[in-house]
Amino acid sequence: MNRFLLSISLCAASSLVGQDLSFIDVAKNTGLHFTHDHGGNGEKFYVETMGSGVCLVDYDNDGDLDIYFTQGAPLPGWDGSRQLTNKLYQNNHGKWIDVTAEAGVGDPSYSIGCACSDVDNDGDTDLYVTNFGTDILYINNGDGTFLNGSKSSGIANQFWSSSAAFFDGDNDGWLDLYVTNYVEYSIDKNPWCGEQRSGHRAYCDPDIFKGLPDQYFHNNGDGTFTDWTQRVGIGNDQGKGLGVVPGDYDNDGDMDLYVANDKVMNLLYVNNGNGEFQEEALFSGIGFNENGRAEAGMGVDFGDINGDGWLDLFVTNFSGESNTLYMNDKNGSFTDKTFSAGLGQPSLDLLGFGTKFVDLNLDGWLDIFIANGHVIDNIALFNKDYSHAQRKQIFINQTDGTFKENKSAKELNKKSVARGAAFGDIDNDGDIDIVISNNNGVANLLINKSKLGNNWINIELEGVTCNRDAIGAKLELKTKSGIQTAWLNPAASYLSSNDKRVVFGIGKDIKIKSLIIYWPDGRNETYDSLKINSFYTIRQGGDISIINQ
Repeated sequence: MNRFLLSISLCAASSLVGQDLSFIDVAKNTGLHFTHDHGGNGEKFYVETMGSGVCLVDYDNDGDLDIYFTQGAPLPGWDGSRQLTNKLYQNNHGKWIDVTAEAGVGDPSYSIGCACSDVDNDGDTDLYVTNFGTDILYINNGDGTFLNGSKSSGIANQFWSSSAAFFDGDNDGWLDLYVTNYVEYSIDKNPWCGEQRSGHRAYCDPDIFKGLPDQYFHNNGDGTFTDWTQRVGIGNDQGKGLGVVPGDYDNDGDMDLYVANDKVMNLLYVNNGNGEFQEEALFSGIGFNENGRAEAGMGVDFGDINGDGWLDLFVTNFSGESNTLYMNDKNGSFTDKTFSAGLGQPSLDLLGFGTKFVDLNLDGWLDIFIANGHVIDNIALFNKDYSHAQRKQIFINQTDGTFKENKSAKELNKKSVARGAAFGDIDNDGDIDIVISNNNGVANLLINKSKLGNNWINIELEGVTCNRDAIGAKLELKTKSGIQTAWLNPAASYLSSNDKRVVFGIGKDIKIKSLIIYWPDGRNETYDSLKINSFYTIRQGGDISIINQ
């Protein structure tokens, strides 16, 4: 049954429960004392404004999510005194402990983003860090420490990289790596940009820099990777990549890739089933907006927002542009529905970065979260309608193809210069929380305290004949209200990685009829008699266990 047919009866209920959303920033009181420093001193080095990212990762396999932040580094003239390194915080029953030193992941490079997955199929999560400089791959030793495996793995990306995503491009059971690269820029050649008449300097526009090709690293299954950028067909496109999300948009059983570029055409790489790709953004209608214009894409996510079993697409963009919602036409193309969905006008004065389709009120319909913040710190000198620090936004799915902005969560109205945002059930209570890394500022840990009375189920998958993380698996959950479809994919948002568990909100439904898992290798399994408001781990082959949190 198509869940979209239920929209008329559920629309009013969805709007009402959306008014009760509540988030509390607990970072300060729980020991999450991370402050990003872009390393600048007023010289407007272009690299200062784009970071930073954050990853939710259960690095110690204890059943709760830990947090990894990427940090800047001193630039010429920086007058700070503290040591700038990336930080790993261990979740200790809701309190946070800085374990960076003992874990060995305190990269002092100028870091931008991160991605987390089990690249060697050994049961623990590894960590990739994108840098303004040489990237780093940390291999999890399984004992709370990591090994710098950058050289031994054969991954060598020395461009200014931004977002990265692990996914199994050729379905051989091993996770490959896609890295978006941004622009050619050197600290030694930092052009003056701004308003000549007034003398006000500003960060430069990406138009003056040359874009770079992204990179694709194939996992050889022996601890090494091979650069397959040219082999898979992505090496000829020189975008200015900032966001990337894998997803099976055409429902053919393999993962495609969408790349959000800065002020040039976005890219859609369609997987031919053998791990090779054809770029088809223009023909699919998602290279530009509905007016045929390239936008400044940052954050990005795939998700099924209307319950038809097909992935739709959302991209955050620059101030003066709207964010963009593309609806999947189920024939290989998309249609820009931004303004008719109610998402256009509310985004025009803001600049979006981290984002996700996420069911924040657990009613069974994907909502949208957007972390905003301008890139020009003195933007008010050039446009009084814009501000550097900006509020965050939540749009509640009205179940009829439209969204309504919800401003009831007062914590989200506090302004910051937000960049990376990661989403997951951080306190293991069944709903989605959010961690945000703010550029040159203090991080936010937004715990969802909404009291909605809606039910849920949390699923963690373990692959056996597919990749261990089961990235790319498709899940269909059937309840009285219909069928929800989700894909396991922690890569989305901006410079960040999310909880790899899949949370389904099921509203007031009290029974789960069935769960069908379509594993990435083509096998499928059906489960019934699952309990609501429960955490499950399902191992490919039928081994299922319920977890008491």
